[in-house]
Amino acid sequence: MISQISVFPIAVMLGMLGCFFSGPTAAQEAKPSALAVYLPDYRVKAGMEPLLYGTTDLILFSATPREDGSVDFSRITPELLAFGEKARAGGAVRVSVCVGGWGRGKVFASAVSSEASRSRFVQDLAAFCAGHQLGGVDIDWEFPKGDQEHAHFAAFLAKLGSRLHADGRLLTVALGYTRPLPAECWAHVDRVHLMSYQPWSEQPYEPWLRESVMRFLEAGLSPEKLLLGVGFYAKEKAGERRAISWWKLAGPDAEPLPESEHGYWPVGVQACDLRIDLVKEFGLGGVMVWDYGHDSTAPETSLLRALSEGLSGPEKAR
Repeated sequence: MISQISVFPIAVMLGMLGCFFSGPTAAQEAKPSALAVYLPDYRVKAGMEPLLYGTTDLILFSATPREDGSVDFSRITPELLAFGEKARAGGAVRVSVCVGGWGRGKVFASAVSSEASRSRFVQDLAAFCAGHQLGGVDIDWEFPKGDQEHAHFAAFLAKLGSRLHADGRLLTVALGYTRPLPAECWAHVDRVHLMSYQPWSEQPYEPWLRESVMRFLEAGLSPEKLLLGVGFYAKEKAGERRAISWWKLAGPDAEPLPESEHGYWPVGVQACDLRIDLVKEFGLGGVMVWDYGHDSTAPETSLLRALSEGLSGPEKAR
């Protein structure tokens, strides 16, 4: 009787200690990495079925701002919206709308330059999200220049973030790898999509990518807000800087890369694995992809599938 009484509390205590020590680790492991994928309007055809694997966020690319702060949504086509509806049907994918992008944001400076234009900008985006059941907005201004434009952009992000968060939506920004925003902006955005596809000059690849991550962390961005970008295409290092989609390079009908005296930046599983490892090493929020249309449609050669599996698995040895 005495031994039974003494053993029981010890067993209970050991069980409690086990829960105490295992709890945080289990919670950390259960937190999924984000996998955000851009889908440009020119990639979509009527009737396309999503092959998204573990994608968490699909970003419809893109609307364009006008100088008065109103937004032109004409490139967010019915086909693009229909694809988004299919993507979110299972409840696992959040669909957002992107504003801007390379060549599509030339009037950003005017659109955010006054209180009136910023208010119009925010109102148009909030109304579009509500009307199409979208989960957030991605802002891709390439690029604000000087103190005044950065100050106006910060004021715009504060206003937009406040409105979207009140509506239960996400605010993300796409930023160049050398262009962190002023530290006061970070509180208003939920994620930064780092456009870390390739360097713009020939240099060692992995050190460049690490430096890009550190630049933003040292600028005050929380690691969990940073999504590390990867391009699903081969890019020539110099010269014409040709880009070749991954789907052309993968599978039984693969084409060889065109000859180049400059060579190409890494593409494929190698480039994806490097980002997966850095996400886990630095505790980053996940990976961002440009873009869906560059990927292979065959599951065995899909980089999106490889990313999804890698982000949810253990770190690979390289």
